Amino acid sequence: MIEILRFFQRFEAVIYFALGIGIIIYGWRFWLAWEEARRAIYGLERNAAQQRLNRSALMIFVLMMMGVVVFSLVTFIGPTLAPETVLFIPPTAETPAAGSEDGEAALGTATPLPTVAVSQTGCVPDQLFISSPTAGETVSGEVAITGTVQVPNFGFYKIEYARAQEELWLPIQAGRAQRVDEDLVSAWDTSNIPPGDYVLQLVVTDNAGQALPPCRIPIRISAGP
Repeated sequence: MIEILRFFQRFEAVIYFALGIGIIIYGWRFWLAWEEARRAIYGLERNAAQQRLNRSALMIFVLMMMGVVVFSLVTFIGPTLAPETVLFIPPTAETPAAGSEDGEAALGTATPLPTVAVSQTGCVPDQLFISSPTAGETVSGEVAITGTVQVPNFGFYKIEYARAQEELWLPIQAGRAQRVDEDLVSAWDTSNIPPGDYVLQLVVTDNAGQALPPCRIPIRISAGP
């Protein structure tokens, strides 16, 4: 299941694009069948046009439902599975730390994951900004994420996070309403996330489907009291 989620997260935009093309194609066929059925004189012609109309409508519905499923998996189901608990293996006597000599010998020639590039160039006050938590802050338990999303041609925004050592973005929440210094996420539960250094990012996509440069801040998650 985690591998499926990674696939959808990595190719989310491509999937939406392909589904959108399919909806456009079958929407065109639906319109042609509608016109043919409306102009048909004989019953046989009308029945054939109605069948094509029904098939096109069914395919449009199926493609839309596929988009809803992908969006739900990436946005809502992914965070609840907390795949970091699978990826994170605490060092023990049997499983030495990756940075130690024993750990390097055990890992052999494993390919390291790319680290997250933290750049705040996408953070623009009063437009695209995370005001809380602040960069470098240590958080635990339930955390409210506050910020501003006020950009031209706004489509939707999403809040994601990733371990600083792994460029694997996991969604927290998405929304379609612009906000000015308000809660983007009212309660992000970090109690099930392994302590360590993370990167929090706010991504906005405009109404043309183009993602703007993300606003990223480094944070640290602690085990709490």
